[in-house]
Amino acid sequence: MAGAEGAVDPIPGGDADHITPDDLALSTSASPDSGGAISFAAPAAAAIRIVIARDGLKLRAGPGIEFPAIRTLTLGTRVHILKQDGAWTLIDQEGDGAADGYVFGSFLRDEQRDAATPNRSPAARTGSFVPLDKSILQGIMDGCGGIPIRSKLDLDVVADALNRAMLLADANTRLREVAFLSQSVIETDYFRTFSEYGKGQGKAYTPYYGRGMHQLTWEATYAACSRSIFGDNRLVTTPDLILSDIEVNIKATAWYWRDYKPFNALADAADIDEIIHRLYGGQITSPNAAVRRSVILRRSFYVTIGRILDKVG
Repeated sequence: MAGAEGAVDPIPGGDADHITPDDLALSTSASPDSGGAISFAAPAAAAIRIVIARDGLKLRAGPGIEFPAIRTLTLGTRVHILKQDGAWTLIDQEGDGAADGYVFGSFLRDEQRDAATPNRSPAARTGSFVPLDKSILQGIMDGCGGIPIRSKLDLDVVADALNRAMLLADANTRLREVAFLSQSVIETDYFRTFSEYGKGQGKAYTPYYGRGMHQLTWEATYAACSRSIFGDNRLVTTPDLILSDIEVNIKATAWYWRDYKPFNALADAADIDEIIHRLYGGQITSPNAAVRRSVILRRSFYVTIGRILDKVG
């Protein structure tokens, strides 16, 4: 949906339902003809946030959709916050105190750390495992998305499957649970699908496209998983078992997290960047801007989910 005010970033593909600010009740206290250059002195320590709108976030001359668009800020763009005007946020892109324009604030997320610094959670997070239910799962979806997220999946079933997969994978501490969920929320497009959008069309790994809570991909991965949990090659011959049988989904996800790319030790060390690297393949040092943006987004989900579980657990 190019040109929208913004939309959440579904990683598995581009045909998910989007929620944009046009769906929300917007209000403005300024008039369209009050335009012109905007200048606002930045506070001594202006907050830095990142754009989380998948299709980009429109920068406008004033606090409302009736003001002309100046340009579109891409996913992952860092901005300095100058002031809030209702639902709209006045930003400074350069960090020099000069205002560049207004964006819709729901599509910004706090930047927790400098992008060049390996991201590790405070070691103080030692709480126990929090069993998910529909309400907690919905809170995670909304918190990570920055706006209310709707899923066509049965969230009671999804929450139960996540709980069972995490316990089977020995992701049974707060640190491990947060790490597990921070990657599954983006791999499943905010728990809206267990299948890669587009089914890997045109990709080298087709028909072994992403399936499951962490999107198992490539024939060799399916073969190793199948031999481990079944002792045969049934997932190679019938990869859709991961989608049609929730028990297979649970076992495959647990195997991938616990055995294939053992993530629990990394979770214990709060080394979220290495978890992202092993699961997604991207690093913050990548020359590809889209990869860097995805790493930043995944980091932010780790922080958001940790805070949510800390509150309920």
